[in-house]
Amino acid sequence: MKQYFSFAAAIAAVSILLICSCGRKNSALDEPIDTNTQTPVGSPAGTAVKKTIDAQGGELASADGRIRVIIPAGALSAAKELSIQPIGNELPGGIGQAFRILPHGERFSKPVTIVFNYKAEDTLNTLPQFLDVAFQDEKGDWQALNTTIVDRTKRTLTVTTTHFSDWGYFKSMTLTPAEKIVNTEEEVALKVTTRFPYVDPDDQPKGEATTPVYTAPRELRPDEIKGWTYHGEGKLAPRGAVASYTAPKKVPAANPEAIVVNIQMHRKGQFMLISNITVVSNKNVAYLQVDEDDMKSTNGGKCRLYMYGSFGADPGADKRSVTINSTAVEVDLWAPTIIRCKIDETISGAIDIQANGKTIAQATLRKFTGKFLYERFQGGVLNSTTKEPLKETTLFELVYRGFGQPCPSNVTPILSEENTLATGTAARFTLSGSATIVTPPKPGTCATTTSVSLPASSGMQPMNSPTTPSVNGFKVKKWESADGITIRIWLNIKEVITGVRVKRTSCNGSSLDPARTLGVGLEGFGSMNIPLVFSGSSGLILKNPNGLTSGKLSSSILIDAWDGTGEAPTHYDTDGGVPATFKNAP
Repeated sequence: MKQYFSFAAAIAAVSILLICSCGRKNSALDEPIDTNTQTPVGSPAGTAVKKTIDAQGGELASADGRIRVIIPAGALSAAKELSIQPIGNELPGGIGQAFRILPHGERFSKPVTIVFNYKAEDTLNTLPQFLDVAFQDEKGDWQALNTTIVDRTKRTLTVTTTHFSDWGYFKSMTLTPAEKIVNTEEEVALKVTTRFPYVDPDDQPKGEATTPVYTAPRELRPDEIKGWTYHGEGKLAPRGAVASYTAPKKVPAANPEAIVVNIQMHRKGQFMLISNITVVSNKNVAYLQVDEDDMKSTNGGKCRLYMYGSFGADPGADKRSVTINSTAVEVDLWAPTIIRCKIDETISGAIDIQANGKTIAQATLRKFTGKFLYERFQGGVLNSTTKEPLKETTLFELVYRGFGQPCPSNVTPILSEENTLATGTAARFTLSGSATIVTPPKPGTCATTTSVSLPASSGMQPMNSPTTPSVNGFKVKKWESADGITIRIWLNIKEVITGVRVKRTSCNGSSLDPARTLGVGLEGFGSMNIPLVFSGSSGLILKNPNGLTSGKLSSSILIDAWDGTGEAPTHYDTDGGVPATFKNAP
């Protein structure tokens, strides 16, 4: 039976597992269930990590840290080279890459432990307890272990095994959609599916250590659904494992609206999945955009909201009104196809446009936020693995206001596509750590030790106006895209730490470099367009869930600490260059 381990108190269990047999039909659709569990074998997709481990035991991890293999003492009788090879993920419902742990077929005297590190975004349309670990057997069939331990605090999935194979983790149970944004009166189809043949782990045959993983998800049968719950302003029509939701005629007071499906389990407890539906109103509004530059001379200290649609002739200042979340905003332009308003830098929400006392159009000014972490190690590869590495870190907090959808082809916006982000966008940076690097001696010379230690220094830089000239600060350019926005970040903070002195020691004595002033930037990504996608009703995440990695970067602090002679292999080749990373922040 699957185990769940968490330090968080009072976390509700949510579970869906299904029952079927090979010849049984799915009564929800009256179609046969596809019980196939076989897929092709994944192809290598990255660099393998290798390590020799003997009878004393040991541990190895993939290069990206997503999987760890722990070999206990006594599991091997003699030293053997083990490896983890990233491969294309053929596991049905699999997340990220799968991993080939070699040598295949290796049998151990004691069980070895496999630990996967999952990410928060891996639980989109499922929950942590529905993440299962599976392996592909010699026939190509995928089998999930029934003893997966889920630690929701550490975000780990742990299993034990006595053999190696191809491994991965996957979503075994889902409610789709988990999140969705719809217009008023729009319909949404919801569905509960699983890749398992049993609705409850207790229904498995006794003594079975694994559960087959179906390549095609199946719907739950009506008797496996306890019921659907909805208390919103729209309508819900449930039918077994599927339900049809119709959004209300206006944006509801409680938004998003929650739809809950309760699963029929044999054990005590409440087992549910939740879908959050955000309702927006875009009546007679085809598109909108915000000029966030309130420092622009023509904006008079206010942001400008542009709305494109069908509004009719201007009824006159005393017969027109625009409100956002019931707050009146000033209209300074009304034309049949465009309305422009002055708005403050933080407002968002439901827009109501009235002429002659009647609502003629509605829309939603939406706000999305995301956090992203930039890391650059300045002390080399070996130093990056220490407790207090020489490190530059910046947490970017990004805020976008807009339509949340791309501009239609029949609309010509007044603002250029290149714009900036909203107030609240900021960069929080830190420089800290220490490093000591030994440069090997060259013929006729002695080794040189270069060292530096930085006091932890942090700061926050709000986003600068794009029209403000500066050589020191933080700016962001933004473009709309089909499923989110694309950004380009410029960051250059020149004086974070002053008076830094690098020490050099050799057989000829010691010396201190002249005092330096250190700053932070975004080296490796400063000229890169970074695609972000909308997540749920208000989130921003990287389009690439694995994050971005730059090429190897030399240290701007210890620039002369490596030999750099060009001889192969040089000290720099083995230790000097470390790529920077830009990832979704935890």
